[in-house]
Formats: sequence, C-alpha cells, structure tokens
Amino acid sequence: METGEGGASHGIDINPRDNDERLIAKMKGEIFKSNPSLPRETVTSEKRCIYRPPERFKNINGKWLEPQVVAIGPYHRLNPKLQMMEGVKWRSLGYFVRNKEGDYLGKCLKQIRPLEGQLRACYSSSETINLSTDEFLQMMVVDGCFILDLFLNFEKEVILNFEKGETSDHPLCWLKSQKRVIVSKIYADLLLLENQIPSIVLKELYGICSKPGDESLSNIATEVFKKSMLEIDPFDRKRPPLEWLHLLDLVRSLFIPRAHNEKLCRWMFALFSPTPCVTKLRRAGIKIKRDMPDSFLEVKFKGGVIEMPVIALDHQMCSLLVNCVAFEQCHNCSTHFSIYATFLDGFVNTDKDIEYLSDRRIIANSFGTDAEAAGFINNLGQDLTIYNEYDNNTSYLIEFFLDVNRYYYRKRMHWNKWQWTSFKREYFGKPWMLISAFVAFVLLALTFLQTFYTIYAYHLHPKN
Repeated sequence: METGEGGASHGIDINPRDNDERLIAKMKGEIFKSNPSLPRETVTSEKRCIYRPPERFKNINGKWLEPQVVAIGPYHRLNPKLQMMEGVKWRSLGYFVRNKEGDYLGKCLKQIRPLEGQLRACYSSSETINLSTDEFLQMMVVDGCFILDLFLNFEKEVILNFEKGETSDHPLCWLKSQKRVIVSKIYADLLLLENQIPSIVLKELYGICSKPGDESLSNIATEVFKKSMLEIDPFDRKRPPLEWLHLLDLVRSLFIPRAHNEKLCRWMFALFSPTPCVTKLRRAGIKIKRDMPDSFLEVKFKGGVIEMPVIALDHQMCSLLVNCVAFEQCHNCSTHFSIYATFLDGFVNTDKDIEYLSDRRIIANSFGTDAEAAGFINNLGQDLTIYNEYDNNTSYLIEFFLDVNRYYYRKRMHWNKWQWTSFKREYFGKPWMLISAFVAFVLLALTFLQTFYTIYAYHLHPKN
C-alpha cells in the first residue's frame, strides 16, 4: 500500500515481486507463441496445466477445441452461443446448496479465496484473465458446483427418476428427454482443454459437502464418464488416479497403457518413422486383426500380425483424441496420445484404408464418409512432437514402429514373393476373380494358338 505525506493511504498496491512475475509470465507466453518448437520446459511453469493450444494446431483442429453447450473456466465464458447455460448454472448452484448444512457458499469462498494465485497460475500465461478477485472466485465456485451437481444429483436423481417414470424439480430436468444429445455434448465439453477448471477447486468443494466414507471424487467422475463413453470403455479394468490436474487429465490417464520395462531413449526416436499405410502393409503380407486389450492405445505386432482394438470415430472420441493430443503438446507429460495419432496418420492414408478397417470392424465410423474419417486422422497427426525429454515414461509404440518397419522392408527385398502374395490376395481370396482370371488366360491362349496356326498355314501353303 503506497503512503503519502502524513501517512495517508492512496489505495495502490505495489508489490515489485508480483509485478515482475506477471511480466515474466507474459514474456514467456510471447516466446511460446513465436517459437512453438522450443522445449516446453523453457516456457511453462510447474503449475500451468490449462492451455490455449498453438495457432498452428487450432487452425487444423479448432472445431474440436471449442465447447458447444457450456463454458467452464475463463476462456469461453463470454461466448454468446453459450450464454443460455449461464442461467442454468446459477439455478443448478441454488439446487446444489439448498440442502447443504450451514453456510455452504461461505465455506466454499473461505476455502477457495486463499488459492486464487495458485488457480490463476494454472492457466496459460499467454492468456490474460481480466477478472477481479471476486469475479474469478465466483466463476470457480459456480462452475465447480455445476460440475458437482451434474455428477452427484443429475445422474442420480434426474436420470433414475426419468427411467422410473417419475418427475424431478432439478434445474436440468428439461434435459432428460434429450439426454443422448444435449447431455453427451455437455460431458464432451467437460473434456475440452480450454474448458477446464483446476482439480483442486472440485476437490475442495466436494470435501466441504462430503462425509467420511463417501466415495472419492475420482471414482464418481470416472463412473459418470464411463456411462457417457460406452464405445470406448477402459474404466472397468483400471482404477482412477488419486492425483489429476483437471477432468481431461483424469480421463486421459485412464487410457494410458500399463508401463513396460523399457524407458524412453533418444536413439529410438532418432530411428522412428511411422508405419506404411494399411494398403501397403497388406501387400507385404502383414495381417491386421482386432484385439480386446485394456485400452484402445494398446497396439501390438507379433509374427507378421498387427493386433489393435476397436476405435469408435464419433464426436466424443474425435473430441477426446484432439484435446488429449493438444494437452500433451503443451504440457510436460507422456505423449501416448500424440504417438498414437502419429501411428494412425501413417496407418490410414486414403478412404480405402478406412473401408478395409471398417469391414474388419476395427474402426466404427460414425464420423461421416470414409474420406472424411481419413481426413480427420491425417489432420490430427500433422507435425506433432512425440519425444519429451522431461518425461520418464515408457517408450510407448516405438518398438512397435521399429518391428513393423523392419518386417515390412525385409519383405520388400523379396520382390517376387511380395508380388505373388499380392496376386494371391487379389485373386485367390475372391473365387469370382480367380475364375475370371482363368477364363481370361484360356481366351488368351486360344487367341495365341489361332494366330500361330494362321501364320503357320500361310508359310506352309503360301500360294493358297
């Protein structure tokens, strides 16, 4: 507080250290925007976990980064298309606190206020959050309570009552008739990188209203997303983590395969190159089969056979893939989704590859046409950073890439055998093609014989 003559206070807070930290954060943000290829540790803070992805990424995948129904956090709160849900969030807050003991809102603010600096630091330094302390804290409490009300009350009261034919006075009861449409979009919005609030907000708010012995927030959130993501369900086989940064980080961690023994090695990435596309792999005699592992990220190669799980290309899955990749490209963490996106980018080249995988029930394409699905996959895998020297995780899929490419190029050296494999697949695998080829061969032989005997007869009896 600045003090003038006579000790008068002018009400101006001066804290050089805070000003320096704010300026440094802003400068680092500008460095990151103009040098996106710099190592992430040089431009990020330890607390930052909610980002606006680089423009080059948004230009390609921007459709999947913006919320459709509800804004959570500061980045999209002023979007005109999302203002209808702001009123719903306030009604949801009233419903959530009405049966709580004591002054629940007061307890919430008392718990969250000391965390303001920590919470602001979670957001990207390139984004200025022009909110006063009261506005920022209000946003955290309203959004946090809306999410908790959605998890705790909406799922248990509205949906169950609707299934029983009973009514409810919950503010979101109007969604019950459109659950598969609107609610699924709300849950998808809760898993967008730009649409997050720090997990500490949800944990603190839940801690105030929960009782000893209640289920953990991690388990509750996992069960909710399990119901909304039936096509990509790894949840039954993996326990949710106790520590997570936000909801996107929680769900992302559920898909990370179990660790292998081999650690990340720079030399392995130096040898890395994506696999050839499905069409080329099949020509080399490599088979592709559907598998049922714990996570759709688990892809294996054994004895000339690629084993991979089903991947459902619908709105939820596409949104999850894009936002998990965006998070990994901005944050110091493992790059499982980025490596998987790079694999798919090389694996799928044209709509023919999508058609083949769909016929084998490896891809469930609800995205659109085969060409549109192939376009999405190729866009997602563009110019991704897959090596993070600050990550101590395992060499996910790198050994798979090396083994597949080694097998593929060894097969190419035996060109004649490769051509014969292609011929067998094309003709022997389809009886009608084999018959057509045989008939064509017979006709060609008869034509040759007819020509031969015509010429022979001419030379034998030239005068005739």
